[in-house]
This record gives sequence, C-alpha cells and structure tokens, in this order.
Amino acid sequence: MAQQERPGAGASAQTTGGPGPFVTWVTRPLAEFERRDQTATHVLQTARRHRKSLAPLPVAGPRVHPHEATAAVQQDWGRVWAPQRISWWIAVLFMIGAAHFFIAAAGASLLDSGRPGPLSGRQIGWIYFIGSLFFTSAAYLQWLEALNKDLARGFAATTADHPARSEWRFWGLAPRSLGYWAAAVQLAGTLLFNVNTADGLLSSLDWRGENLLVWTPNMAGSVCFLVSSQLAVMEYSHHYWSFKPRSLAWWIVALNLLGSVFFQASALVSFVLPAGALVDAYHADLGTAAGALCFFTAAFLMIPELFEA
Repeated sequence: MAQQERPGAGASAQTTGGPGPFVTWVTRPLAEFERRDQTATHVLQTARRHRKSLAPLPVAGPRVHPHEATAAVQQDWGRVWAPQRISWWIAVLFMIGAAHFFIAAAGASLLDSGRPGPLSGRQIGWIYFIGSLFFTSAAYLQWLEALNKDLARGFAATTADHPARSEWRFWGLAPRSLGYWAAAVQLAGTLLFNVNTADGLLSSLDWRGENLLVWTPNMAGSVCFLVSSQLAVMEYSHHYWSFKPRSLAWWIVALNLLGSVFFQASALVSFVLPAGALVDAYHADLGTAAGALCFFTAAFLMIPELFEA
C-alpha cells in the first residue's frame, strides 16, 4: 500500500495511500477547534466514504490503516429512505435492474427446459432490455458521483447532512480515482448490455447474427463488469484484495465481484451453435439468475451503508 506525504502546514498537510498511483485514503491533521478528545490528532477519509458523503474518521496518527479506522463503524439498519442522496438512487436503480434480469432468467429457464411458463420468449426479451436500461441509469449516476467526489482532489470535514459544496461537473477525468475507473468501465458494460438485449429482440437472426449481435456484446459487457468489480475491490481494500467479512462495504464489493463472475460464466456458455441452440442454455440461465441475485443483494446493502449509527 503506497503512502505519500503532501507537504504543508497545519490542516493542509496530508498523507495519502492506495494501490499503485491511485488514492484510496487520505489523512490530514486536525485543527485545534476540530478536536473532540486528546487521542485523535488526525482525520482519515477513504475514497468510498468520501464518494458517499460519509464523515471522515478521527484517528490517532497519520498512518492508521483505513480498515482499522473503519472497524468500529456501525450501520443504522432502521433507516432506508434518502432520495436526496445520489448514492440512494444508484442502489435503487441497480436493484430494479437486477430484479428484471432475475425474472427474465427464471422465465427463460422454464422455456429452455420445455416446461410451460408465464412468460413468452418475446416478453423475456423485453424484460432483459428494460432491466439493462435501469443498469445503465444507475451506472451513469455512479460515474457522475465518482467524478464529483474525487478524494485525490482533497476533502473537508463533511457529513452526510452537511456535504461540502462544490460546482457539479458533468464531464471530466479523475485519473487517480479507482472509483471513477470502476464506474466508467461498468458504464461501458451496461451500454454493451443495452446493445445485447436490444439485439436479442430481433427475430430474424441466424446463428451467425446471434453470435455477432447478441453474444459478442454480452461477452464484452461481462468482461467490463469483471474489470469494474475488481477495481471496486481494490478501492475498498486499498490493495489488490482483502478479506473483511465483518465489514458491510466488503460484502458489497465481494458480492458484485461474484455476480460478475456468474455473468461471465453465463456469457461463455451462451454461444450459439450452427444448429441454433446455445452451448449450455440451462447454465446460461442459471448464471444470469445467480449473478442478478448477487447484484440485487449488493445494491440493497448499499442503502444501510449510507446510514451510520
């Protein structure tokens, strides 16, 4: 975990850390008027907490590990309503998109097994397409949030109720933010799923057209989701991987990574053979359903992450 001290006086001096060139946490000295007790001399903020407008944490020195600082954080599970916060909308939109994919995959599994189901193939295709639009909406908001909440640009002692005011940007780069790159790659993946599910509504495609217009963007989108999920794991871990099962944020990034693995496995066996059948339709449906369930759970957990006791 790289660390770098930024020279300065008083509250302007900062220590940063993160994997490679990326900044995933920052500490700065507490000013005298900010101190609440004698043990805390600095305040620490992580990139994920900063992006979600969660308050920086008081720590006893400039080199306290972020996982040590966040170990005592407890969520307020009784609060679920926060439509004034962009993170809440991201969670809700991802949940809706994942629910659509799960329903469509369950319906497709019935059709592929030859059993009668409540949904026709055409209806399943539309459910997939509508779900992909919710995924893209959530991913776009997530990209905007990461762009405007770049920890590498510095932070103030803000809280969820009193966030720092700054000019909102609708375009730009945040090259030292893993959250930004994770959101950008995931947004690209959702756009590919838009293409994949829209082309899936076409009824005149032969097996070559299916593979070119449906399977190829599905594979590429699944790869984007895998890369994005690993970047999110690195942002939380401040390294390439971590195992912190007592942390809610760890479960969120881990479930997203697992869901991406299921989506990738589903895409691999969705290749259309010359006879017109998939390589393995049963496991393609199963992988999509399992991945959607992981994404739904992770998105649901993003809501209590916003409220700390």
